[in-house]
Amino acid sequence: MTTLEERARAIRLVCTDVDGVLTTGALQYGDDPRHTKVFNVRDGAGTKWLQRFGIPVAFISGLDSPATIHRAWDLGVEDCFVGHLVKGPVLDQLCAKYGLRPEEVAHLGDDLADLPLLSRVGLACCPRDAVAEVQAKAHWVVPVDGGHGTLRAVAELILKAQGHWDEVVGSY
Repeated sequence: MTTLEERARAIRLVCTDVDGVLTTGALQYGDDPRHTKVFNVRDGAGTKWLQRFGIPVAFISGLDSPATIHRAWDLGVEDCFVGHLVKGPVLDQLCAKYGLRPEEVAHLGDDLADLPLLSRVGLACCPRDAVAEVQAKAHWVVPVDGGHGTLRAVAELILKAQGHWDEVVGSY
């Protein structure tokens, strides 16, 4: 049986859903027909740390949202897929781009559209408020709700397993 640390040590790419993982899943509407989202800065820090150690982060969202595209741009996330409810082909494309096997990929998801990826990747993670079916597939149910630092916790797990965490902490 593979341990969580062994799974984290093998990760070379982190994919994440957006709504319900990087956000609480709430959308705010006003007089403007566009919605807004709230992202957690801790997830942004985790994204930058992973990138610093050569682990790209990809956003794969079912919702086509300019807010998600803006957040990806702010963080230097090159691989931002919005409007993709069927996420398997995106994983295939990313594995081909980076020359990886699915076992070298982590995916963070919270709802049913994430099940196909969570079943294929080497490290499947979800926030603690993910739906029951997702929690059942996850290797790790992160002990925070979506929008409250799920990606940051997964980044810390991966960077500790790969021996980079002391360097992250030491840079402060």
